[in-house]
This record gives sequence, C-alpha cells and structure tokens, in this order.
Amino acid sequence: MVLIKFAGADEHRLTPTREVIAAMADYNERLVKAGIMLDGGGLRPSADGVQVVFEGGTTSVVDGPFTESKEVIGGYWLWQVGSVEEAVEWARQCPDSPDTGVRSVLEIRPYIEPGDFADEYTPEVRAQHARG
Repeated sequence: MVLIKFAGADEHRLTPTREVIAAMADYNERLVKAGIMLDGGGLRPSADGVQVVFEGGTTSVVDGPFTESKEVIGGYWLWQVGSVEEAVEWARQCPDSPDTGVRSVLEIRPYIEPGDFADEYTPEVRAQHARG
C-alpha cells in the first residue's frame, strides 16, 4: 500500500490544478496498464473526518480538521509489485506539485502476510480466517 501524506497544517493549500489532475490521471493510467494498480483514491480533507480514539479503556470521538497532526493521509494506492524496490521505482515517477510549497511523502507499507505471525497464527486462527 502506498499512503499519500502531507503536513496537517498545509492541508488547505493542496487544491490541485488542472495540470496536476491531468498528470495524476496519466500516472494512474500507466500504473493500471502495467498491471500494478489494484485500487486507489483520494481522501476528503480531514475537516470532513473524525477520529475514534481508544485510550486507557475509554473511547472518544474527535472531529476534524486535524491541523495539529504532523502528517495526514490525503490518499492511497494499492499496488501489486514484486518488491519494495519496485514500488520505490514507481513512486519516484509520481507527479509532484512543487508550486504549492507543500512537502508530500509517499509511504510504502507492505501488507502483513499470515506467515509474518509465525507461531501466533495457529491452525484455529487460520481456519477462522479462512471462513472470513
């Protein structure tokens, strides 16, 4: 999964231009044609969201915007690639919007596989997982 992140305080500065939208559409089309992009999308501003916070046995809900957050997620892609290195090569080709003055980050995070849990992934848990 590739997470598209930027500083929460800069969120209001990220209205894409026609040129940026066109460049991203071209990039997404290349990802699809290469058989890499499985899914993707942009997220509405954090002002439209909420956070459900679990802490110390209590649950609270915090309304957006989350301008105090160091980083917020603005979108994502779900890619199927052979390695993190391949994902990095595709990420390097992503269009940028240098005229906004906003620092953006593409964070690449592999999915957890059942084998990553070793002994904790017992036959009982495996059967439960298989049942969905």
